[in-house]
Amino acid sequence: MTNILEKAIAYTKALASEESTGHDFHHAMRVYNTALNLSANKEVNQEVIALASLLHDLDDYKVSGYGSHRVIDFLKEHADKETREKVLSIIDNMSYSSHKQGKKVESLEGKIVQDADRLDALGAIGIARCFAYSGKINRLIYNYSIDDNSAIAHFYQKLFNLADLMNTEEAKKIAEERIAFMKEYLKEFFKEWL
Repeated sequence: MTNILEKAIAYTKALASEESTGHDFHHAMRVYNTALNLSANKEVNQEVIALASLLHDLDDYKVSGYGSHRVIDFLKEHADKETREKVLSIIDNMSYSSHKQGKKVESLEGKIVQDADRLDALGAIGIARCFAYSGKINRLIYNYSIDDNSAIAHFYQKLFNLADLMNTEEAKKIAEERIAFMKEYLKEFFKEWL
């Protein structure tokens, strides 16, 4: 592991270890590890993938509010201009809200990081993260609708659509498996909901 990656891990841990919306240090590490797995045997810049994965949520409004400059501050101190630009381009364009605004990640590195981040919104971890974030923002668990602002509605409005948005075939396959698990979970959820 290079020195810059060690510093990025330490920096992310220091800033996000107590984060409670599901956009925490452990999320960053899962995205990092998943992105490295998705990038295996591909001609990509591993350092760009690693930095974008580790730092991607540090300036997210859900984590730090608006106007935060944690990522650029770190990159200015530790990365050259070309690396900075590549990492920032990925982070600025990879979110679901960016997608809804018509933004796209252009590089293969960005597509891999985007897939890894989206995969962490699915499966057992995705369910836990959805409920953690919902609690943090006072969103109801369920209110007898999939068209409202509840956590369960979020499954239908966003999470189940992520498989179709994956960039790589590997990620699409994993997404489909995780969504199948989530649908099984919902069967039990609805059975228990009174």
